[in-house]
Amino acid sequence: MSRRKKRTLAAVALVIAALAVWDVHVHRATIWFVGPAGAALGEDEPVRVEGLPIIRPNTITLGEGRPTVAIAASIDAELPEPAPLDAALSYEQVDAVVSRALDLDRSGRSIRDVIGAGDEVLIKVNNITNRGNPRSSYHARGFEHPGQITDLRAVKSVIAYLVRHVGPERITIVEGGSQSPRKGSPGFPTNGTNDSWSVTYPEFDDLSYEKILEEFAAMEVATVVDTADLNYAPFSRRYVPGGAFQRLGVTRLTYPNAQQGFHVAGTGRFRDAPLAVPTILLEADKVISLPAMKTHVYGPTLGIKNFVGALSPRGRGTSSLSKGELFQFNPEHGQVDIFTFHPADYTIIQGFWGTEGDGPQDGVNTQHNVVVAGGDPVAAEAVGSVAMGYNPLDLELLYLAAIKGFGTFDLDRIEVVGRPVESIERNYTKSRIHTLGARHPPFYGRGIRRWLVAGPFPGADLDAGHLPDEAGLRPLEGQAALDRTWTRVEHLGYSAEVLDLGQVNGEDADAAHYAFTLVHAERDMDGFLALGYGDLVPKGQGGGDVARVWLNGEVVHDGSERRGFRLADKSFAPVAVHLRHGENRLLFKVGNFERDAWLAAHLVDEDGDRLFGIEYSLTGEIPTSVEEDSEATEVLPAQPVLLVNYPNPFNPVTHIRFVMPRAARVRLDVFDLAGQRVLRLMDRTVAAGRYEVAWDGRDASGFNAASGVYHAVLRDDGGRRWSRAMTLIR
Repeated sequence: MSRRKKRTLAAVALVIAALAVWDVHVHRATIWFVGPAGAALGEDEPVRVEGLPIIRPNTITLGEGRPTVAIAASIDAELPEPAPLDAALSYEQVDAVVSRALDLDRSGRSIRDVIGAGDEVLIKVNNITNRGNPRSSYHARGFEHPGQITDLRAVKSVIAYLVRHVGPERITIVEGGSQSPRKGSPGFPTNGTNDSWSVTYPEFDDLSYEKILEEFAAMEVATVVDTADLNYAPFSRRYVPGGAFQRLGVTRLTYPNAQQGFHVAGTGRFRDAPLAVPTILLEADKVISLPAMKTHVYGPTLGIKNFVGALSPRGRGTSSLSKGELFQFNPEHGQVDIFTFHPADYTIIQGFWGTEGDGPQDGVNTQHNVVVAGGDPVAAEAVGSVAMGYNPLDLELLYLAAIKGFGTFDLDRIEVVGRPVESIERNYTKSRIHTLGARHPPFYGRGIRRWLVAGPFPGADLDAGHLPDEAGLRPLEGQAALDRTWTRVEHLGYSAEVLDLGQVNGEDADAAHYAFTLVHAERDMDGFLALGYGDLVPKGQGGGDVARVWLNGEVVHDGSERRGFRLADKSFAPVAVHLRHGENRLLFKVGNFERDAWLAAHLVDEDGDRLFGIEYSLTGEIPTSVEEDSEATEVLPAQPVLLVNYPNPFNPVTHIRFVMPRAARVRLDVFDLAGQRVLRLMDRTVAAGRYEVAWDGRDASGFNAASGVYHAVLRDDGGRRWSRAMTLIR
């Protein structure tokens, strides 16, 4: 049954249900409170979580239960013809790997469970370029790039699996490639041979999409298999469900090594216009995301980024409707916005051919014969990222997708079946990115975003003892620092990894600033301090600050030479550090000579990825690792407890904490004094334990809430409510 038919029946049922509820309501003696504060947990109410609360994925269970992600690889001994991970495979070998991955998923959210016999299914592929178009970047750098697109053998295999095991009504392969206009349409080169649907690929057994359709038509299967070019498909103008993440018209940061999409926090406006979304995507019963493993300046591009192809770059008549703007304004936010229209019901990430280095279009082809599959799109993306050598905690996209409620990227809460991800991990980003003259800066992960800062103090000389016992400092928020105060600063996702010390403390020249954080390590480990600091001044105009860094009281970096700001600049020797198990104190002192002082830092491995097993926090917070270690001995209260938020009053961030004595579904909302819900922060099943969510003072549309008193309201699945007053002071 098509999604349109289902929606018609659902609408009729909704009208009948509404009449029944109205009848019960008007004949009751007790008046129901039908506003948001009175909604029962059992109601199927849409969740609006657009204010970008801080999510600590090691503390909060994002997604219900433990999602399953399956991994299969060509080296699996269970396969008929095992082969090395970089071997050239036949279609039969590719099909065996794909089928094994899909068979391994027996979670209840497998592709066989998700797809029904009467469904109309879309398979969203990567098909942005094609070898039949000489103008396409498929031919960049003088060689062909099959790693830019989804391996057609994997597409054929997935269709065959669905036909064999499920038998959906229709399977449609869809894409809106910006470099692949349809043959005979405006924009197709006169010297072109085939468009992306008709061109054949030697690396993919000389398959084309047209050949795939012909093969299934010849089989006379009941399932209809076809294609749809989203460049020319009918569309509907729709607002982003639940509100947009992406801001338009932002002020871009242009300092050396600034990554694509980094912009000045708070600039621009949230997307307030509808997007042209293909009707076929909106009305599909199910959507499967089938991307290739590729890299970009902001990390891996997998199942969620694959949805960018749903926005047409052609045939819409206005640039505001195209995918191009996604790469001008914080692209990860825009990718999640598009994904929100119809999140993938199942994700299959294939690496038979992929791209590393300066992706997604100018990189180097890779052969990595692995398949990562799962019904939780965020979990599948997280595991796929690890397979490519990335730490999920570095990836802004995963935080945003988790906030929207699409799944979890907490590796401790994902059940991996089949092959362990470490056994097929391959570093996609670092080994060759600079050797080909990459245009983009190196990937820099989601580093330290929670600080206590103090300053400015007169004089930029690092040797001047601006504060007593610098090496032993372990400050608390609000604690005095001579005539200054230690202030909390949080990065909430809309800005880069840059701490603007001048903006927070004041832009005095010839001054010193301090920044402090704690690093909790689950074991003793060695790593590197990725560091950038200085005045943001154009090259050749002087400037450049100095900095000293203490780790556990010992100086690990003494930047006495003035230099301009470089974000994790590879030309400077990495700062080797050793973290001990448990708490590690990290203190930065930046001497600012001329202009605004900025700082960015991260603790990484030799490739620049965040160290696995560390968590950043501030003094007074209970780190997850310590909390989990003490779970066996900690006595939880008999009833749920909503603790006092901190700080209170606050501007703009406060942390809301609660304790659950048992597993339960909980909702955490913010209400104003009129009883109207301002924002939903959480709607999940959680295990017994302590939890913390931060509210950044924004409402559900992403706008700043006004000064005043608000209430944090916690509800459990038994209908019980707990409330705490919070005061926001602008």
